[in-house]
Amino acid sequence: MRILICLRNHILAEGVKGIIKGNLDGATLADYYSGSAFDDPDLVLFDSREAIDELMQGYPGARFICFDLGLKNSELACLLYCHGISGVISTDLDIVMFCKALRTVHKGDIWLEQAHLKILLREGRAQPHREGIKSFSRQDKQIVRLVTSGMKNKDIADCLFLSLPTVKAHLSRIYKTLNIENRAQLVALAAESGWLPDENHPSPSAQIQ
Repeated sequence: MRILICLRNHILAEGVKGIIKGNLDGATLADYYSGSAFDDPDLVLFDSREAIDELMQGYPGARFICFDLGLKNSELACLLYCHGISGVISTDLDIVMFCKALRTVHKGDIWLEQAHLKILLREGRAQPHREGIKSFSRQDKQIVRLVTSGMKNKDIADCLFLSLPTVKAHLSRIYKTLNIENRAQLVALAAESGWLPDENHPSPSAQIQ
């Protein structure tokens, strides 16, 4: 079992490594932030909703497990519904159950604690648009983020090296998929769903890979 640790908190990352090394036979570890990442990990443990697009693009064959370090309910639901991650783990889970969660996901099953299952069911009922988001391409998601950050269509086109008609076509399809009519509704839906960019993160142009 090849496990890639992608945790921004260094102390947490080292603690997780120690637990896995001492309790999960046959596990091989690498650290995303130390530059020792696997090319093809089986599992990716991460803690940042903002990083998921890049991670999924880089490791398409992996299964993803999120550490819940206080994410909003809408953010967790978005990770589960929109990105299709394979599990969510709270930091107060005991070691035995933590290792069981990793084995469960590695076998191809989903791991959800009761509290996260309740969030998933509640948020899923409250936001029927999530199913449409699954069909979004990485570029669609980039455009949504740029729109919600306040950028005009021409600026988005320049930022993503696209033509203006292409950006408009993407937006038209996004509106249709989400059953909305304009940017204001898109921004409102994005705010409700936890898509809006964090003011503490880099500007939109700096986030595009």
